[in-house]
Amino acid sequence: MLKKALLALLVGMAFTPSLASAQMGQQPPMPMVVDLKKVPVGSWASYSMTMGGTTMTSKMALVARDASSVSMETSIEGGMMAMMGGKMTMRMVMDPDPTSAAKPVKQMVMQVGDQDPMIAPDTMQAQKYSKPDPSTLVGKETLKVAAGSYKTSHYRTKTAQGEVDVWVSEEAAPTGLVKLSTPPMQAGPRQVPGMTMELTATGKGASPTITKPPKPFDPQKMMGGAAPAQGSNHKAKK
Repeated sequence: MLKKALLALLVGMAFTPSLASAQMGQQPPMPMVVDLKKVPVGSWASYSMTMGGTTMTSKMALVARDASSVSMETSIEGGMMAMMGGKMTMRMVMDPDPTSAAKPVKQMVMQVGDQDPMIAPDTMQAQKYSKPDPSTLVGKETLKVAAGSYKTSHYRTKTAQGEVDVWVSEEAAPTGLVKLSTPPMQAGPRQVPGMTMELTATGKGASPTITKPPKPFDPQKMMGGAAPAQGSNHKAKK
């Protein structure tokens, strides 16, 4: 049961910064401030993620592009991921312009630890993307994070359980996310602690983590876990 709850939470993280609102019953668009058709393939960004005293790392990378789609991989490791094989990677095959597509995510593939990748259910592939709502703009701010100083746009969304703050910059490829802060929230019967996510490094040359053909989704195998994977060291800077 604990692994099932953890898996649901980690799947939600792959769609940050809409995690908070999605867990509270809403499904607003995820802010997108870069043109994925122009972002070089191999561009990546890594983040530190702190939730309730637990720290994890996340990496987002644009790993493929063709005339009809782009592929983005998001990996999460450390902290709670020790219970789920050490690392979870999700690959989203998206429309080249997810801000205008009716169905921006064409396919999502999940891989936990060293298990074979699986095609995620359709219910996990309904995320929407859009340019940030100008009415939620707090202002323009120069934000210093581990990856460096960025000229950002700060947006704040008010929810029933608190405020969600996001700082974005076109310089932070591949998605533009520099920092995210969410309040504690109630996700069904679970209390989810607040989360802070900050950019720690960016770089180029990322290659796909998921290389095997995906199999149909099998929740039993997904919950089974795998041997802890060795964490990779993403040390690069602008």
